[in-house]
Amino acid sequence: MIEAPNLFQSGWRDSRYAIPDLAPDRIIIPRLNTRFLTVRPGIELIIDRTGFEQDSASLAQVGKQGNLLEVRSASLEFAGEFGPKRLFDYKIGVEYNGFDVDPDTTWAVTDFNVAFSIPKWRTRVRLGQMREDFGYEVVGSTATMPQSERVLSPFASPINFGLKVTHLFGANDRATLTYGVFKDEWGEGDGRPAVSARATVLAIDQQDRWLHLGVAIRRSDVGASIQYRGRPGVAAADDFVDTGEFEATSATHLGTEVHYTQGPWSVIAEFASARPDVPQGRDPVFRGGYVLGSWVLTGESRAYDRTKGNVKRIMPTGRWGAVELVGRYAAVDLSSNGIDGGRFDRIEGGANWWATTRWKFGLLYGHVWLKRFGETGRT
Repeated sequence: MIEAPNLFQSGWRDSRYAIPDLAPDRIIIPRLNTRFLTVRPGIELIIDRTGFEQDSASLAQVGKQGNLLEVRSASLEFAGEFGPKRLFDYKIGVEYNGFDVDPDTTWAVTDFNVAFSIPKWRTRVRLGQMREDFGYEVVGSTATMPQSERVLSPFASPINFGLKVTHLFGANDRATLTYGVFKDEWGEGDGRPAVSARATVLAIDQQDRWLHLGVAIRRSDVGASIQYRGRPGVAAADDFVDTGEFEATSATHLGTEVHYTQGPWSVIAEFASARPDVPQGRDPVFRGGYVLGSWVLTGESRAYDRTKGNVKRIMPTGRWGAVELVGRYAAVDLSSNGIDGGRFDRIEGGANWWATTRWKFGLLYGHVWLKRFGETGRT
């Protein structure tokens, strides 16, 4: 059967919230539900307005950063099941200017994959175009996390074609192990092989109190050269740190992650490093990390996604939604052993208003110190 949009029938509005929103059973795009195939479309839209102030050193380092109103991300996703007894599931995603789109392109097919589960082994196998599981920021959707933008993008591969396996372990699925092999098109991978793995565990697992720990590793065959670069946690900015291309044969990335939540309070910390293997001289080591604190003033607590080892969005319980205060310190250093890609330190503070189960509004102030070209610029 085809489920048609039902926006204008009686009861279309979600009466739980003051901000207008659709009732949970309302759909915008038709769905398909048959014995052999289901199709569930989804839309995500993020709009940013960014303003900059720079000192003279910053202007000399990165040029004038223009104020910008942009569609930060627009994605259309189709997901569902197919086959006998609908044993297989699939995901197709197309994204404009998204978090997983290469900075040099605008449109990208972020997902084009199929998967099947082995319930007896609590295992899922996925094949196709997808994100690798490296890093807390990458696994979760930035639209649902406290931060408004990723800062560890220099260390995390966006989207590649490959095979990925996920296992769940322990009582109540307290631990995950994900590993895979991919055709590396990231950086200067040129389609060479890469392997990655991520393991997580809920060291504390209580109703409103939990502690997530995770580690990740990625090893890639680079070939001839590689380049690391990144923006300072602002999509509208140019790359503030950039190593330029340099000779390398392979690279190893390591990551650690911690998330502690107790009621409305949360602390997230993540650290990543990259060690490229250069043909001559000492191998450089690039590093980055952040510590983030969150307080939901209205008392809601984040739920944990045990299948991914990550958090879900705030689900507001009050008529006027949920308000969250956020603060973060972050740093990325791409200078090591003769390669001067620069280093930035960033502090930020802001608020998220989770107005309904779909709408989120955010306001953020950030200050960046960039050490590059022999001086320190402030933005």
